[in-house]
Amino acid sequence: MTEYLFENNAESTLAAELGGGDSSFSVASGEGALFPAVTAASGKGFYIRVKEGSTLEWMLVTARATDALTVTRSGSNSFSEGAEVKLIPNATILGQFLQKAVFRTVTTSPDGSLAADYAGEEVYDSVAEKWYKQTTGTTWKEMAA
Repeated sequence: MTEYLFENNAESTLAAELGGGDSSFSVASGEGALFPAVTAASGKGFYIRVKEGSTLEWMLVTARATDALTVTRSGSNSFSEGAEVKLIPNATILGQFLQKAVFRTVTTSPDGSLAADYAGEEVYDSVAEKWYKQTTGTTWKEMAA
């Protein structure tokens, strides 16, 4: 699964035309640094939206070197130089977030036996009436009351 990266106000424009089959392109000179640093095969990436007029396409950026972006595309649209390139969280990313308002209830201490659904998960032992927080692996620490 991809670890998604974010950066505030990461936006630029295409430095040159982007063809429908292109899998890499450059943004305006010096503006690549506005986007997260990511290298190929790192398992990390970020989504951008390229937009020109009413035509838009979501792309997963899998590598960035200075102003050059390598992408996995969701379509095959062509865009002109100057088209908007913007990092925007989308439904794919937001669907990966767990809703923190939901928690699991257990009937015994989870320490040593329960795998967390996500790092730092909190569970409630309804019998002992205690909260636990996952620290690493199946290690849980009782939270102060």
